[in-house]
Amino acid sequence: MRCFIRKVGKSYHAAFDWAGVSYTHSLRTRNEREAEVRIGSIRDTLYRLEQGTLQMPPGADSKACKAFILSGGQLTSKPRQESALTVGDLAELYLANRKVEPNTLKTLTFHFNHLRRILTPEKSLDSIGLASVQGYANTRAGEKHHGKNIQSYTIRKELRTFRQAWTWATEMAHTSTAPTWRLKSLEFEKDLGREPFRTYEQIMQKIKRGGLTKNDQGRLWETLYLTSSELSEFLDFFADTAKNPFVYPMVSFVALTGCRRSEMVRSLLDDWGLENGRVTIREKKRDKTLTFTTREIDVHPRLANVMSAWFAVHPGGQYTISQNGSPVTVDQATDHFKRTGAGHKKWSKVRGFHTLRHSVASILASKGVDQRYIDRVLGHQTEAMSKRYQHLFPKGVKQAIDQLL
Repeated sequence: MRCFIRKVGKSYHAAFDWAGVSYTHSLRTRNEREAEVRIGSIRDTLYRLEQGTLQMPPGADSKACKAFILSGGQLTSKPRQESALTVGDLAELYLANRKVEPNTLKTLTFHFNHLRRILTPEKSLDSIGLASVQGYANTRAGEKHHGKNIQSYTIRKELRTFRQAWTWATEMAHTSTAPTWRLKSLEFEKDLGREPFRTYEQIMQKIKRGGLTKNDQGRLWETLYLTSSELSEFLDFFADTAKNPFVYPMVSFVALTGCRRSEMVRSLLDDWGLENGRVTIREKKRDKTLTFTTREIDVHPRLANVMSAWFAVHPGGQYTISQNGSPVTVDQATDHFKRTGAGHKKWSKVRGFHTLRHSVASILASKGVDQRYIDRVLGHQTEAMSKRYQHLFPKGVKQAIDQLL
């Protein structure tokens, strides 16, 4: 049977197997030598079980088996009480055992940073009920990020992570205490919601009317999409200004396919078929049970020229967007994007790759492209996102209204 020490965060845990079930138990120490001493009794108990000199109580479930092993196999006495799992313990265990994308892990880490900060790492899970969670939600609602109020949507995501992690810990026998609260029982402020996409001129017109706070203006720029002519000008600017050779192909890739930033970063050279004018996009959101799924997109003539030139000087490696032979990370891509556009009166308002993605959807909608095709190109998963640009369709709703009488 396996029994070894695993470092989770800064603390040490015992990881062991019994009867086909894997267990993890905090050794309550950050000292490796002390952890070796504390795991000794677990190893001894497992050895005696294997040798048959110690018998597991008949009918013991996974929780009972773990308690029996941790008690040292004391059949005639009550197994020693495990220390209650804390918020800090849960964070370390969950983050160390999640097999997710780096971006997802980064988001989960952010969530737990707030949970540990407000609930405190030492707070035991069995002391957290609806009142504690509501208190967390109220505290977060009173905080700001970059001068903006934390929206209820964000707080719900943090608490959903907390509940999912807690439930996982219960199922893995790390704790016998299950969460007693549900998200639907909590009270949240109403979210502001997402406004429809707007052009640069439409946003400037609203700002010039006056009366908008800095936060209001910031929300408006989040709705920005570029028109066809603006998108062309934007790409011309990057072609002339970008200091690193991979930046212009990187931005063109997103701007002319509408792919997500993460999809651009994971793209491989083998995904491109310029001879038949197609590129395969590797997506993660469509089916969580698969490593990735794909969708194919027609390559715009300008993009075909850009990528042909880029492939001719490609520094090597398997990835489409590469810097010195190494794949570009999400953070590196964002950094180059922002630094290239910084200082420009107009293009500095393009907040990130998502603006280019919105632009593709909005331009296609304004040109009357069938929404089903737009959804296929963009890989949209929710109706809510599709609705944000439906007002741009030149036909459809107006024709229906005209036919009322």
